[in-house]
Amino acid sequence: MICKCKFLFEKRKLMDAAQKKSVLNTVISVFRTACKREGSPVPGLCAGAGSPGAVINVIFTDDEGIRKYNAEYRGIDRPTDVLSFPALDLKNGTGRAFSHDVDPENGLLFLGDVVISAERAFAQAAEYGHSIERETGFLTAHSFFHLTGYDHMTPEDEKIMNTLTESVLRQAGLERN
Repeated sequence: MICKCKFLFEKRKLMDAAQKKSVLNTVISVFRTACKREGSPVPGLCAGAGSPGAVINVIFTDDEGIRKYNAEYRGIDRPTDVLSFPALDLKNGTGRAFSHDVDPENGLLFLGDVVISAERAFAQAAEYGHSIERETGFLTAHSFFHLTGYDHMTPEDEKIMNTLTESVLRQAGLERN
């Protein structure tokens, strides 16, 4: 199965070249791990849509950029670390995808958009005492589960989502220190 990420950096100076390369490799690795893990809904969704794989768009911005997205799309005028914009109507990994959900440019099932504040990711990595790779890996896995219909509005849902997220991070070699 093909699992691709398209990247956009809204600001040129969000990170240096080495950090950018490492972070992009981490995002790709975590997304592939999440798509291909046992129990992932992505293979079935792709099959239902007649697609060989899935794609997400990942936008890196700063705190001001993500504040604008948060204000416009959620009515919350403050920065956050990550936002997820699912393209499919799924609930806890269940639902259907159709041929019209496939990106005509690449033939892959479009799962949605993820916006990450690189500024916030670096700050949180320092705050939690782990690498930027661990932090962007966490934000990517967390967003993947939002894109596949999971949420954390109740304590039970939060526990499920956190367990799934940590499982993907463990499989990707990004366990907590």
